[in-house]
This record gives sequence, structure tokens and C-alpha cells, in this order.
Amino acid sequence: MNTFSIRLIRTLLTLWGVLTLTFFLGRLKGDPVSLMLPITAPLEDFERMRAQMGLDQPLLVQYWVYLSDVLRGDLGQSIAYNRPVAEVIAERIPATLELGIPALLLSTALSIPLGVLSAVKRNRPIDRLIMSLSLTGHSIPNFFIGIVLILLFSVQLGWAPSFGRGTPAHLILPILTLTIYPLAFLIRLTRSSMLDVLHQTYISTARAKGLKERQVVFVHALRNALIPVITIIGIQVASIIAGSAIVETVFSWPGMGWLAVRSIGARDYPVIQGIVLMSAFAFSVTNLAVDLIYVVIDPRIRE
Repeated sequence: MNTFSIRLIRTLLTLWGVLTLTFFLGRLKGDPVSLMLPITAPLEDFERMRAQMGLDQPLLVQYWVYLSDVLRGDLGQSIAYNRPVAEVIAERIPATLELGIPALLLSTALSIPLGVLSAVKRNRPIDRLIMSLSLTGHSIPNFFIGIVLILLFSVQLGWAPSFGRGTPAHLILPILTLTIYPLAFLIRLTRSSMLDVLHQTYISTARAKGLKERQVVFVHALRNALIPVITIIGIQVASIIAGSAIVETVFSWPGMGWLAVRSIGARDYPVIQGIVLMSAFAFSVTNLAVDLIYVVIDPRIRE
């Protein structure tokens, strides 16, 4: 069995495990029918609606039916929206990508040069400044940053809208909020990785050959230091789908994170399961892509 087959089997087992855990843990939230009917409704109405939704069946029967449907590409029917889950989720994906992709590109484009600069200027004032700012950004939770930005730039200065979606101005504060944490983390990771590489023997050899410092840093050192950085960037790519729930809730941004929070409150099992399954699939595919990028950066990994 080759490496690709092994990875494929592991991916399928991971997706099955995530699907199973989500199915059974989601049922611990309670009965969604109790939220859909008034408390004064007759018991017959509750039983009839549970039968229509298939919730009157034993839990293992419900699981088998759901697993069979997923294998056919059917994620089920949303309880809250009374529409196919795939349609409900597909409507929210563009909104999430509008925030996630710019935030990812911005954090990557800024973190790598700042991390390299901090490593090259180790223990100098610029290094201390970058590290202090990155530590601050890494320590403050997203929801607090979002609230502070709303109070400052929306309430006090009136420069950007505080919530909603519709114009380019609505993108500014959510993207900035999503950018700060991965930016701070990637700066620190890039610096640490660069410091490890800069003390390697082949870097001293490159300098002894008379190569320019810029060539030593960006051609010989950075390429080898990017392996752990790319791993984290890959995780951030996958987190675009599932990791923006708090930010989308703070800014009332109608993306997948906002949908997940609403679905949990409404006990909409099929939508929650669909979002978690898509997130797991995104992580699996991204990890496979990162493994392929490793080989491009360092051909020795192939062997």
C-alpha cells in the first residue's frame, strides 16, 4: 500500500470519526421540537413532528440513516430553515471567504518579513518592539479586539460600519480582527524557526563563501525555516471555515461561523453536522496539500 492510499484511508477514518462524534454529541443539546412548538401545544403535536423529522426512531437507527445519506451526498434537511443543509451552508460560504482569505493573505504577507527581520535583528530595539506587539496580539482574544475596534473606529470616529455586510467598508474591521491573532503567532514562529536555522553549519559555510547577507537569509535560511511556518499557515487555511464564528458573531457577519452559532442555539442538528463535516474535510485536504508543499521546499522530505 503506497503513501497516498494510507493518507486517504486516514482521511476517511478521520471524517467518519468527526461525523460520528458530532452526531451523538449534538443530541446532548436537547430536543429541537421543544423550540419549534409552544409549550402549551398538545403532546400529540410534539410526537407527530418528531415522527416527521425521524427523531422518534432509536438513536442508532437515526445514525445509520444519516450515515447512509451522507455517503450519497445528502447532508439532510435543516430543521430551522426547512431546506437542504447543503443549500443553507453554500449560501454562507462566500461571506466567510470574504473575510478569511484577505485575513490569511494579509497575516502571511506581513508575518514572514517581520519574523525574519526580528530574527536578523535579534535583541535589538526593533526585535523587542516586534516581539512586544506580537505577544500582545497573541494574548488578546478576538472578541475583545473586535469590540475595541467597533468602539474606536465605529462609535467614536465613525470611519467604518460596526456590523453587517454589503459594502467594502463592512470588511475593514472584521478582516483586521481576524488578521491580528494569526499575524502575531506567525511572526513569533517565523522568528523562532529562523533563529534555529541561522545557527546551522551550512549558514556559516554560505557566509564563509562570501555570499551577501541578504542572499544567505532569504535563499538559504528562509527556505529551510518555512517548514513549520507553512504547517501553521495550512491550519489557518482550514480554519477559515470554522475559526471565524466569534468574529462573525461580533460583527453580525452572515457567514458559516454565524450560521453555526445560530444552529447550535436552535438545535439544528443537520446544519451543525454539515458545518463540522465540511470543516474536517477542509483540514484534511489542507494537510495533504501542505505535505506536498513540503516536498517542493525541501526535496529531502521525499526520501
